[in-house]
Amino acid sequence: MGTIIDLSRLRKHPTGQPFQTQEIPITTETKREKQVAVLIDFENVGFGSIQWLFDQTSDLGRIIVRRAYADWTTATSKRNQLLEFGIEPIQLFHSSSNSKNASDIRLAIDAIDLLHRSAVDIFVIVSSDTDFVPLVSRLRSEGKVVIGAGRKATTSRTLVISCDRFYYLDDDEKKPQTPRATTRTSTSTPKDALLVRALQAAMNDEGKAVGSRVLQAMQRLDPSFDYRALGHSTYRKYLEASPDVVVSRPKDTSISDVLVEFAESEEEKPKRKPPVRRRRASPSRPPSTP
Repeated sequence: MGTIIDLSRLRKHPTGQPFQTQEIPITTETKREKQVAVLIDFENVGFGSIQWLFDQTSDLGRIIVRRAYADWTTATSKRNQLLEFGIEPIQLFHSSSNSKNASDIRLAIDAIDLLHRSAVDIFVIVSSDTDFVPLVSRLRSEGKVVIGAGRKATTSRTLVISCDRFYYLDDDEKKPQTPRATTRTSTSTPKDALLVRALQAAMNDEGKAVGSRVLQAMQRLDPSFDYRALGHSTYRKYLEASPDVVVSRPKDTSISDVLVEFAESEEEKPKRKPPVRRRRASPSRPPSTP
């Protein structure tokens, strides 16, 4: 709680009477988004499933650092992917085979530098290398959230349990997507596909997400997204115009936001069986007498 301002001391009412005393509490606390740093050991995991990883972490906060460490003179074919994902390449020249840990050392140095010089709240370490366990422990001891990501075949259990959360990059290939999302993504426009990706990242275990979180995820995945440019005056009208989702009001009346979930496809809708028509039984006739 900060200073209390007495407006009666500042100026008087036009009638000559002083204003009534009004106490305005000033607080210095402001809500801010979580700041995220993604550090990629490219020589260990490559760029496979990186888009999927960005989708999964889009709900965590604002990614302010995206760096990938490698000798890019031998990986020039990955230049387009660097540009597509907005990743900053950190060049490490390898003079001999003994310098294979150069990427690990530089990544660790940058992480500690960000720890002390930047307001990063969440670190995403993309590597399967167990050598990063001491780094993860140090970051967590400083009160930071550490999320790991790597290949299941080469990631040790020690690294997994050292992190607050761990993503297996193989899950992008093996984990079956929601049938609705898969169908929609293959037939939707780019903006509709963005909505599907954002909803997948923001939805809870019941398959629902608050509208504001979906919008936030969409803008993090694609900063150029603007529902007004698509001809909608409000974000809710944009959602209601999409065939991919269903918008509803939460049961809790204190919540002014809307809930968003995937719309059922024709294949998923329960098929109603046609009503069975029963033939009328013919009236029983009395037995004939001889």
